[in-house]
Amino acid sequence: MNITVQKDSLVVFDEKTGSVSLNYTGEDPLIIRAKILQLKDDLLKMAPEDRTEMQCEHVFAGGMYLRKLYIPKGTILVGKIHKQECMNIVAKGDISVLTETGSARLTAGYTVVSPAGIQKVGFAHEDTIFINVFLTNETDVEKLEETLSCENYEAMNIQIELKPEVLCL
Repeated sequence: MNITVQKDSLVVFDEKTGSVSLNYTGEDPLIIRAKILQLKDDLLKMAPEDRTEMQCEHVFAGGMYLRKLYIPKGTILVGKIHKQECMNIVAKGDISVLTETGSARLTAGYTVVSPAGIQKVGFAHEDTIFINVFLTNETDVEKLEETLSCENYEAMNIQIELKPEVLCL
């Protein structure tokens, strides 16, 4: 893993144990948002051979869109910003998740509603299946990407109120 870890970084690598953890600093949520975006940019700068390919499955039923992401053990990832609330389900595994409001280590069976405007950082301690469920009648995956998520907060067409989410108490 060739990520430069700096003081107050969101990702901490312990050279002695080889372990990785997510570091919620408790700073202003806007500062943490900026750090999450910087981490995303740093991950995108990695050489293609150092990146992890993740399988994604799309399921549609009765006005619901289920996005099932298979995250290999040891993967650090930054999700897109969701424009609407959704259900988050850890179907398998063990993953640490960090947002602008906190962090938590989640295991299989964990379910929570995530509000609009949240961007997540994750580190998979085990192979993990992470599911997002959205209400929509759209079934075109490309259109769904446009309607449900964005890469930065300037692209959001709604005002986000900063408040703690249930995910990270």
